[in-house]
Amino acid sequence: MGAPKLTDAGIEKAVRLLDGWAGKLTWDRYLAMLEVEIGHKYTKAAMLRHPRIKAAWDHAKELVKDGEGISIPRSAIETEKALERVRLLEARVDRLTRENNALLEQFVRWSHNAARKGLTLEDLDLPLPYAKPKEIR
Repeated sequence: MGAPKLTDAGIEKAVRLLDGWAGKLTWDRYLAMLEVEIGHKYTKAAMLRHPRIKAAWDHAKELVKDGEGISIPRSAIETEKALERVRLLEARVDRLTRENNALLEQFVRWSHNAARKGLTLEDLDLPLPYAKPKEIR
């Protein structure tokens, strides 16, 4: 039996691992590190089925190819750690910006399609239905 379906939390861990990647990036290395992070072994095909992971992979590969994904050795450990943290945060901001832009494009598409179907802003802004919690007996 294979690994369980990847949860949203697992996908988040998978993309964060790519955000902070340094050095050579291969599927074997990535999947081995992911197994340590998540506790389950996944395949390349399983990872590529998730658009967020595929986009983060493609971006990490570009950074490595451009030389931006390789850490520059420094004499002071503190400086090295600070630079690594900055690089990690910059990669995360870049990924989140791309994800946000994709969601904005999706929102525009949905808004257009909803308007074509005659839905108004009032229809779209209706609150979600409230479900009463089940009584415990």
